[in-house]
Amino acid sequence: MTWSAYLPGWPLEVSPALWLALTLVVAVLVGEVLVRHLKLPRIVGYIGIGLLLGPGGLALIPQVPATEWRLVVDLALGILLFELGSKVNLRWLKANPWIAATSLLEASATFVVVFWLLKWFDVPAITAAVVATIVIATSPAIVVRTVTESRAQGQVTDRLMLMTALNCSYAVIFHKFAVAAMYGETGASLIHTVMPPLYVLGGSALLAVLFGVTFERLHHHLGHHEETFSFVLFGMIAFATIMAATLKLSPILVLLAAGLITRYRRKRTHTFPPHFGSAGAVLVVLMFIANGLAGDLGGFGYSLLLVLLLITVRAIAKLLAVLALANQSGIGLRQATALGLALIPMSSVPLLLTMDTATAFPAFGSGLGLVLMSCIVILELAGPIVVQMALKITGETPDKKI
Repeated sequence: MTWSAYLPGWPLEVSPALWLALTLVVAVLVGEVLVRHLKLPRIVGYIGIGLLLGPGGLALIPQVPATEWRLVVDLALGILLFELGSKVNLRWLKANPWIAATSLLEASATFVVVFWLLKWFDVPAITAAVVATIVIATSPAIVVRTVTESRAQGQVTDRLMLMTALNCSYAVIFHKFAVAAMYGETGASLIHTVMPPLYVLGGSALLAVLFGVTFERLHHHLGHHEETFSFVLFGMIAFATIMAATLKLSPILVLLAAGLITRYRRKRTHTFPPHFGSAGAVLVVLMFIANGLAGDLGGFGYSLLLVLLLITVRAIAKLLAVLALANQSGIGLRQATALGLALIPMSSVPLLLTMDTATAFPAFGSGLGLVLMSCIVILELAGPIVVQMALKITGETPDKKI
């Protein structure tokens, strides 16, 4: 046997996992530099490094098939969605119906202005509706992570969490029906058009209720063992995410609804370790890196004007909708402005909805999908900074107003 049998071949065949591990180290270090020296959110470093080193940047990390990182994103997003839902008190909507009205107006205004913008660019109505439903969503990942990192507390923070949970739900639900309508235009029968979204919504709701009931039972027996219960909850979230994907349901709806149901059944919120411990925190960082790796600015080549207009009209719609009902809902101009701005970020939820649509309709992925991806990249990078500034303006972070 020759010495070559004991030595690696040349050139070296490096596993993508090695590059991902190296990217994780670099991203965390860059994130620390940003927060310590520039006072910027760590998320910007995580996403920025992924974008810089990935196929959309320097291409030091090769294109990784979505199937290889989708589970990581789904798990991390599931953790953040359940965390968001468990902090949102839906009873507040009964006490102050104007908050519900603000949420509905904000989502409706976003849909309408984006829909008509795309129609102005001669985009078919059904395709325009699909895009308009996707951009309703504010990024729950960016909101939860930024609120946790900045330790923000107060009325604007609570409203931001509530409205993020609501418009994320609107986006996912109406996206299912909009995509079903796209299938209908391809000649699918009515039953094959209507039944899939009904199955997804009904099945997701049922799985969310089962998760919530099981959560309550386990918390009753293990709640006083905080560390043990956090591990069990982490496993439950992983199980629910994988089960939802296996049954072709919506992991986004399942985990968000489970958190909302759990909080609604309890008289007061329960404080868990951020992201349910270290394992969850690592997954969250990997999710933001994966978002950066998946980033694609090809939409600039497709239509730079459309990308910029889409970002602009969406932001204006959200801001003006919140300002319109600020007085009735009980907040001042400064608070409403901060809340409207904080609703701007997009990240994992629109990214996954865009990728799912592109998988089902390749023509969408090579057209408007590129525009959406470019918008998501920009608002992933700028979004955490905007949310951080908005929370500081309201004086709801420990360092008060900037």
